[in-house]
Order: sequence, then C-alpha cells, then structure tokens
Amino acid sequence: MVADSNPRYQINFLRDELTDMVFYSYMYRTTDDPDLKENFRKLAATESEHANFWGESLKSSNVNMNKIKYRKFKYLFMIIIRKVVGKSLIINLLEHGEYQSIKKYKAYLDNYKEDDIYKKKVHDLIISEMEHEEIFANKISNSEKNIQKSRDFLYGMSDGLVEVLATLVGLSAIITNHMDIALSGMVVGISGTFSMALGAYLAQKSQSEYKIGLLNRKHIFSKSRAIENMIGKYSAEATHSALNTAVSYILGAVIPILPFIFFSRYVAVIFSVILVFVAQGISNSIVALSLNIPIFKSGLRSALLALGAAAITFTAGEIFHLLFHITLF
Repeated sequence: MVADSNPRYQINFLRDELTDMVFYSYMYRTTDDPDLKENFRKLAATESEHANFWGESLKSSNVNMNKIKYRKFKYLFMIIIRKVVGKSLIINLLEHGEYQSIKKYKAYLDNYKEDDIYKKKVHDLIISEMEHEEIFANKISNSEKNIQKSRDFLYGMSDGLVEVLATLVGLSAIITNHMDIALSGMVVGISGTFSMALGAYLAQKSQSEYKIGLLNRKHIFSKSRAIENMIGKYSAEATHSALNTAVSYILGAVIPILPFIFFSRYVAVIFSVILVFVAQGISNSIVALSLNIPIFKSGLRSALLALGAAAITFTAGEIFHLLFHITLF
C-alpha cells in the first residue's frame, strides 16, 4: 500500500468508514425487515473492508492507528434520529451520507497524482459506495408513502410553530398580561387546528374519491376482496390525513404558548422565539433529510424565516400601540 504525503484525508475517511460500519451493524441487529437486514449485514462487512483499506494505507504513512476511532457523537446522533424519525427517514439520511462520501472520495481522487495502482483501488472503492447508495435509493422508493406521512406531519407542526408564534409576539406588543397572551394563543391554536384539519380532509377526500372512482369504473362487473379492501383504505385516507394534520399543528402550537404561561410577556417572548427557532430548525432539517436536500441550510433558513415572521408581527403590534395608543392590561 502506498503512503500518502498528507494522511489527514485518509484519517477522516477511516473514521467515517468505522462509524458507518458500527452503525450498519447496529441497524442489522435492530431491523426486522429480512431483506433490509441482509443489506445492512453486507454493508457493515463492506465498510469493514473499506476501513481496512484506509488503515493499511495509513500504516504505510507511520500513523498511530490506536488513536483512530469511530465518531461516537455521530453514531449516537444517528441512533437518536433512528428512534425519533423511524426507519424510512433514516434510510434517506444514510443515502445522503453515502452520496457525500462519494463526493469526498472523488475530490480526493482528482487531487491525487502519485500512484496509479492506488488510484485504481480508490476508484473501485467509490464504485462500491455508489452501489451502497443504489441500495438505499431502492428502499426509499419502497418507503415513499411513510416518508410522505412524516413530511406532512412536520409541515403541520411547522405551520403551528410559525403561525402561533407570530400571533403571540404581535399581541405581546399591545397586551401586558402574559396569561391573556397565552389564552389568545390557545384560541388561535384551536382555530388553526380546525382550519388545517378541514383543509387537509377536503384535499385528501377529493384525491381519495378520484382513486375510488377509477377503481369502481375499472372493476364495475367484478370486485374482489382485495379491491374492496383498497376502496376502504382510500375512504379512510381523508380522516387519517385530518387527524395527522391536527395533531402535528397542536404540537407546533403548544411550543410557543408554554413560555407565556410561566413567564412575564417579554421574557416569554424570548423563550418562545428560542424554542420555535430550535424546533423549526429541527423539523425542517428532517423534512430536508426526507427530500435529500442540504440539511443545515434548510433548517437554518426555515428557522430564520420563523423569526422574520415574528419580527414583522411584533413591529405591526408596536405600530398599532404607538399610532392608536392601544394597550390591553
């Protein structure tokens, strides 16, 4: 194995491969799906081979291998994400991670100018990583329905966060009693819940009726038990969508309201803004994860937009207070 004059990249690659190996082994132990379980077993074995490749290369560079371990923080973070968002979205995260590994290896290979045999081995490693990504891409297509449900839940939560925060911050400019602000936020949260749930119900109902109509026309002379079950499943979609939206919106609305129950209005505003900033960033990062778009950028952008909405409504409240001398005690 050839030595690299700058082993820093190889050290990082080794840590990444060790981390993936440990996490794939964990997924193998905790996955029930036989096909996916076998894939994780193979992936863990392949990552072990990749780790050995980088390890042998580093030995040629006289690097102390005893100090190179897997990334424990990343491993624990992945386990937490797996438990919170479930199997469908963690597969997206793994697919995203494999794509990032391919990009890093490709950049490393493009800049490496020394040994052709070594470059060929790195090239083969990249091909292997691309096969990993293909495995996850196939599983993502099979889990699309679950992913869509998760996205809908997170979007509903995001609406509750932003809408109720904006209302509370705007009212805090003209209402002095923090409990009155909290009660106002609850009213907005309740009305928003019904509005969102009704909108989700009507939208899904139209889609479901269209799908049921197609089935009825296609099987007008003979309806099997499977077709009847499918029709029943379609008929329940609107109710499920409304409930999912209502629950997610309520969860989002509760977060900015809670500080106003316990703290004075301006202290509550600060805590509420911080909580929504964090919650909005996390929820939209998960949405970004399910869509395989930049996670940090998407989370930060959505969090800042939530703060922008709060700032605009607070300014509007202050303008009403100054121009019309509106203050409610």
